[in-house]
Amino acid sequence: MTRFSMHFLIDGVLGMVYRTKTVQLSIESFGQELGVSLSPENKWVQLADQLPWTQMEEVYRVVFPSPLGRAGKPFRLLFGAQLIKQSTGLSDADLVTAIRDTPAYQYFIGCPTYVVSRPFDPSALTHFRKRIAPISTQLRQIMGVWCKTQLQDSLGDEQKTMILDATVMPVNIRFPQDYSLLNQARTFLEKMITELAHQLHVPIPRTYKREAHKAYVTFTKKPRRTAKETRHQVKTQLQYVRRDLRYVDELRAKGGELTEKQHSRLTTIQHLFTQQEFMYRNKTHRVDHRIVSLSQPYVRPIKRGKAKQNTEFGPKIDTSIQDGIIEIERVDFNAFNESTDFQKAIERYKEQHDHYPDEVLADKLYRNRENIAFAKERGISIIGPKLGRKPKNVDEKQRRADNAAARDAENRRGEIERRFAFIKQKCGLGLVRAKTAETIAVTIDMGITMANIDMVLRLFSLALLLVIKIKDTYLTISYKIRKETEFLPA
Repeated sequence: MTRFSMHFLIDGVLGMVYRTKTVQLSIESFGQELGVSLSPENKWVQLADQLPWTQMEEVYRVVFPSPLGRAGKPFRLLFGAQLIKQSTGLSDADLVTAIRDTPAYQYFIGCPTYVVSRPFDPSALTHFRKRIAPISTQLRQIMGVWCKTQLQDSLGDEQKTMILDATVMPVNIRFPQDYSLLNQARTFLEKMITELAHQLHVPIPRTYKREAHKAYVTFTKKPRRTAKETRHQVKTQLQYVRRDLRYVDELRAKGGELTEKQHSRLTTIQHLFTQQEFMYRNKTHRVDHRIVSLSQPYVRPIKRGKAKQNTEFGPKIDTSIQDGIIEIERVDFNAFNESTDFQKAIERYKEQHDHYPDEVLADKLYRNRENIAFAKERGISIIGPKLGRKPKNVDEKQRRADNAAARDAENRRGEIERRFAFIKQKCGLGLVRAKTAETIAVTIDMGITMANIDMVLRLFSLALLLVIKIKDTYLTISYKIRKETEFLPA
């Protein structure tokens, strides 16, 4: 066995091994040989020695079951880089360049010293996201516990309030049109037919691809398309796809073979054709588990009824805010009624805190009779308008008090809406660019983690201003909140 084949066997079959790297230098020593100094006010410098790197690294070792093979990149190197990516919104290539040019980034990801070269290849992040997909939830929970600890030590015990709401994390896909999806399916099938014909050394069946392309381009260039013209174009594309599917089946029956990727794409196209033909024949635009993207067939349309966008394409997440930290209760690419998760979320809160919350703030979708009765049995307050008709004779003072309590609860519930806006605008979840279902879930977990970290940073960087009067002199003292640590004598 040659050296090349031995290396391929170890790396490809037995996998990679994980080893601990060298210890990072202190902030005072980092980069001094190049005259580079780090600001202690930089948030990445502040986080570098605070995050539970060791605890997360122990979980990361599980994905390296083999003691043989090449050593994997350090966990802190890639996990820290992914956090920076979520915060800055950079692509993988631009992120690696930014890390090369920014000493604070290199200090945060655990580089021993400042280096002027790229610390890793951009493709390493792609492999890292795939590798941590099975443990992504564990890593997010570890970071959530750390963030809660920081906030509890600073804020102390307050009323235990839980806020519930759901949102959609839109995925970066082309806006789906029936005729464009069928045209895309047709082009994929034509490539499959050509490759299968070359495998079998037979003439390529006549697919009329030039005529099909010309008809599609002519239709799309029209500035205004009537419903009748659109329906005719869908019918035309369905006919082309039906013929191409028949050719693919005939060539495969003769011995033609498809790759695993092609076979998966063919299955998606067959499902798409079945859905589109059903909608065309029944003159409807609704079908169960509708496919809106051939490259990401697991993405589903989610009706939200928002003023900006009625339908969003991406996973729907049910979240809660507990002790100031965002927790994910459920993630699903299919639409679901979030009120069904109410009782499960309350019980999970009980498991984590050994008691139920004092109150739950949620919108009217959660406040159904079953959930209200469930909360009442456990002494949980759900503030909101009562169900059913409004009573005719109501005491004016009581009505004003109820309205004031409802307004106050709605204002406090608005915190979760503000956090949604933050994670979508500042944490890379406004348009998720990951491709696979696993890496989309990892991106969401990392975005939520970054939002929780920012919550902790905002608390500890809050500037306070005190004005003290000493006789006729006013003394102004400005300082920031810092976490107190126990003094240990030498």
